[in-house]
Amino acid sequence: MLKQIVAVVLLFSAVVQGLETIQCSNNRPVPQEVIIPGCSSLPCSVPNQSDFNFSVRFAPTFPTSSLTVDVRASLLGLFLPYEVPEHLRNGCNNINTSCPLTAGQSVTLTGNAPVEAPLTGVTVTMEFEITGDGGQVAVCFAATVTLT
Repeated sequence: MLKQIVAVVLLFSAVVQGLETIQCSNNRPVPQEVIIPGCSSLPCSVPNQSDFNFSVRFAPTFPTSSLTVDVRASLLGLFLPYEVPEHLRNGCNNINTSCPLTAGQSVTLTGNAPVEAPLTGVTVTMEFEITGDGGQVAVCFAATVTLT
């Protein structure tokens, strides 16, 4: 287990533009690289009423003809309602290639998630999960953002 944690840290450290993010629960697959423009360490500062821009590079371990993006937001352990915009939900529309994908094929998905919160000055955890056919998890990562 310790070797796996060290390997993940080294992977993120080796990527110059990558951001070390939070691993999702249940050992869901981690990305190869996450880039959040203007953010080099968590939490990222995001102005309220703006977009949270990101790109994530990953390689699904299974073939898939679809990619679905889901986002969950939480504040102090409480999940907040968050509806993923349609332009982001269909991940095949936001990758640097086209679906279908083969097992092990590295792709980069770029998206922007609107941030519209009733509060500012709070830190929220946003978890991004990308699934393929049948709901199989291709990648998952989380990032903390401070709403300004």
